[in-house]
Formats: sequence, C-alpha cells, structure tokens
Amino acid sequence: MVLLGIMTSLVSPTCFPPNVLVAVSSKADDTMLDRTKDVHDAGVVANRKRFCQTAGIDYADVVYQRIVYGEKRTYNLLCEVDDGSTQKHTREVVADGTVTQQKQVALMLPVADCSATVLHDPGTNTLALLHLGRHSTLTPLLARTIAQMVQGGAKAKDIVVWMSPSAHASHYVMRYFDHADRPDWQQFCTKKADGYHLDLPGYNRHVCLQNGILAANIHLSPINTFTSPSYFSHAAGDTTGRFVVVAALR
Repeated sequence: MVLLGIMTSLVSPTCFPPNVLVAVSSKADDTMLDRTKDVHDAGVVANRKRFCQTAGIDYADVVYQRIVYGEKRTYNLLCEVDDGSTQKHTREVVADGTVTQQKQVALMLPVADCSATVLHDPGTNTLALLHLGRHSTLTPLLARTIAQMVQGGAKAKDIVVWMSPSAHASHYVMRYFDHADRPDWQQFCTKKADGYHLDLPGYNRHVCLQNGILAANIHLSPINTFTSPSYFSHAAGDTTGRFVVVAALR
C-alpha cells in the first residue's frame, strides 16, 4: 500500500491484499473535479496526474468514471473496463460503477458526500468501484455487482468491501424521501425537524450482508465528510470541489 501523506494515509484502507492499491485524495491534494469548469480542465487534470504520481500510478492507466445526472438516467450502469478504457484511449467512461480484472488499470471516481465503494474478490481477482450516492443506492447496482462477481466465479463470503469517507446520517438530510416507509429503510432513515436523515453507508452494508458478504469483510470509513476539514463536502458548502478514490490491481 502506498501512503499518500499525513492527510490521505489516514483513510487509505488496509483491508485489501498487497496486490490491490486503493488511494484516497484529500483537500491537501487539491480538487480532482471542479464543477464550474470542464470535466477535464487542464488545471484539474494536472492535480489528478500529480496525485496519481504520488500514489505510484501512471495517469495514462486511469479509467476516469464520470457520473451523469438526468431524468433518463437509471443510476445502475455497471461497465466492465480494461486497458481500452484508460486515458491512453478515452477521456472518460460514463457509468455508476466500473469493474475490471486487468492489472495496471486504475479505476478513478470523484466524490464529495457520496460513498466510493471498492469491492475485491481475491479468488477471481476482480475489482469494482461503485458510486453509491442516494440515486444509485436506490437501485440494484450494489446487489447486481455482487451477483455479477459471483457469476464470474467469486464466492460472496470472500468478497471484501470498503466504503470511503462520506456524509453520515447526522448530516445527510433530505427534505423528502419517497422510500421512508419501505421496511428495508426503517433503520436507515430517521425523520427529524429538518428532514429525513439517511444512513446510506449503513443501508449499503445491509445490502452486502443480504447478498452473502461477511460482516467481517465490510469496512466503512468512520470519517464524516461534512465535519472533516480534510475532504470536500457538497452538503457543507463545497459545491464545486471533489476528492477521488483510485483503485487498481497490481
């Protein structure tokens, strides 16, 4: 595991084997996406390249995952990627999740309050990176990813899951939530005076358990992006900046 300086190394997960690199940027690394500029603005790309170099990754090997919102989006698009999807050939892949079995292909996802979730199966050496915000959490994306890994030969009990720093239920608040009355959301949705507080990491952990992943193999970052000074948080007012999670097989 490559350590990325004081701020970043505190949350780089240690739950994966040595052949899996997961690196997490912070504000100290500057923004990895500026919502007021082009997605691939030269200055922002320079930040990404600098961060990747620090992590021991060639930016040319990066698959940049772009999240797109819109009325016709289903938020459960899972794309298998390989070297042909990297910066050497294309600037971005529009997807809610990416999965690969190819070494030296680095999956990159920018986030603020949403959870960048890494799944790895050691048996098939399959790596996935999912954007689990509110929209994707309400879809079968996570369950379908696990099912696809199992169909490919993985055993659910061997899959390791890690969820990045994200906005915790204490600060992830919605004015309305259409799924509040659903039985599966009862323990992950609390109505208070300021709205509905959602525990998205908790709900997604529940989905993992329901799909055969062992509790001991599910790791949630304790860091709340809303309260941490080290990470961009849209809810806390950082409406333009994003940090990234990068995951790669070595």
